[in-house]
Amino acid sequence: MTRDLLHAKLRAFGIHFSLSLAIFFILLYFILFHWYPLPFFGTDGGWQGIRIIVGVDLVLGPVLTFIAFNPRKSPRLLKLDLGLIGLAQIAVLAWGISTVHNERPYLAVFADGIFYPLTYYQLPETGLSKDEINKLAPGPTPKKIYVDVPKDKIEYQALLARAMATQPIHFMGQRYRAFDKSKIKNISRYNIDMKAYLKGEADAWQQEYQKFINAHPDTLDSMLYFPLSARYGKYIIAFDRNSLNFVEVLNIPPPEIDEVIWGKKEAKKRRRREAERSQAKQATPSPGS
Repeated sequence: MTRDLLHAKLRAFGIHFSLSLAIFFILLYFILFHWYPLPFFGTDGGWQGIRIIVGVDLVLGPVLTFIAFNPRKSPRLLKLDLGLIGLAQIAVLAWGISTVHNERPYLAVFADGIFYPLTYYQLPETGLSKDEINKLAPGPTPKKIYVDVPKDKIEYQALLARAMATQPIHFMGQRYRAFDKSKIKNISRYNIDMKAYLKGEADAWQQEYQKFINAHPDTLDSMLYFPLSARYGKYIIAFDRNSLNFVEVLNIPPPEIDEVIWGKKEAKKRRRREAERSQAKQATPSPGS
């Protein structure tokens, strides 16, 4: 490859890369502020979405242009090559945008003490249309949804059995309710007592929580903390009860729900008693044996 040919290829690469970069920044805006807003960017696919767009937009097209471009080709052949490259990039970019758009967290469903992000492509599994969901939860995504869980113990156990047999509770669209301030009392019983939970736990967890405290000294009294079952891990999410907004995801593994409701010590006692009862049942000989 001669120096002149290399310079021509690099110039064509640079022009194509500049155009692709402009498209990338437009898509980056939508990813950061509309499709994967904080605090869900790192937990539910924001980085993965950016990688897809970088691959199909900033890498594929410009590299193909660098390989195919040659000013010594006839104008007709050069236009054909660049046209085919453009069509290929448009097709792949359309696939990438569709994938990133459909994988975005569209709902944040509060079910039985846990927030579950649901993606846009999972909406049909709830049995509700997009319009029905938007009536329940107008406003930006991810839209907060409250799942109505029976207070009666027998009905609750029946619901759990149904969830095991059919679909998880957070997919049961017929139980979806608007998430407003009237639900604060119900969700508050699942609030994680962070000081009690972190007592005796790893220093990294303590430091993560302290960093959050230092960043939000004026609003700590309005904070609630819940388990977040995100796409790429389980965390604790801080929620402002006054504004009904998510504040931050803490990179701390959440407690089990029984620990949230009963506390660490009581939950351990209950688990121990349950294990002892289970062992006793197994040790009891069955009739006729």
